Amino acid sequence: MKVYAPYGEKASQKVAILLTSIAKTLFVDDCNCLLCGKELEEKNRSGLCLECLQRLPLNDKEICRKCGRVLANEADYCNTCQNNERYFNSARSVCVYKGEAVALVHGLKFGNKRYFAKYMANAMVDKYLDEGLDCDCVLAVPLSDKRRRARGYNQADLLAREISRELKLDYLDGVAVKIRDNEEQAKLGHAKREDNVKGAYAVKEKDALKGRRVLLVDDVLTTGATASEVARVLLKAKAKCVNILTFASTKYKVASETGDGEENHENEMV
Repeated sequence: MKVYAPYGEKASQKVAILLTSIAKTLFVDDCNCLLCGKELEEKNRSGLCLECLQRLPLNDKEICRKCGRVLANEADYCNTCQNNERYFNSARSVCVYKGEAVALVHGLKFGNKRYFAKYMANAMVDKYLDEGLDCDCVLAVPLSDKRRRARGYNQADLLAREISRELKLDYLDGVAVKIRDNEEQAKLGHAKREDNVKGAYAVKEKDALKGRRVLLVDDVLTTGATASEVARVLLKAKAKCVNILTFASTKYKVASETGDGEENHENEMV
């Protein structure tokens, strides 16, 4: 059956092309790969085309049993976790922070591509289930008011909301806050990261945490210093335990690679 085109067939085709273009702009995550922009054959949980998905650097090799970062040897724990108290039970991540994982994190964190969050959260939910984590509530690593205003949102909050919805767990919005606008961790070497986060976080609603098994969510885990400090204040507020879940984590680097026995991300936006 031929469709009636009041303005002529060519004009109708142009309108159809325009509407399709607008739809792809408005609903880019439903139609195109988040990374390369290639049109997806069908919508999927990753938001990526097959080629980009295959290049995603999954964190599925030898990892530190505590912080979950990739290790260069067969040790059970990285030196950082051996030499620093870690208040969380464990930390796990979907990807190693490189390549396509960096592009996704930067798109969400610095590129205002908030729609990335639901797809990254899907992968994090799968990781949660694969690891057999057992939590009853979700909390995002807090961002200072100053940085939230500058960015317009907290990327960890976007991820945490999606994860809590998918897992049907309570989302503890605003229970923990950042009370000190400390220097950005990405600008510091390992030795200064531990001290930089001390006293930077607090709990506003302690009763909300009593006896709870908390899943603490962030986009990237580097040395684990921030995650540990937030976990410390949550445990002080009587949380039963804290597990960390991030989309990516950096690879542990030994002293011969960095000069200080840990990652040095001074040239990276983490």
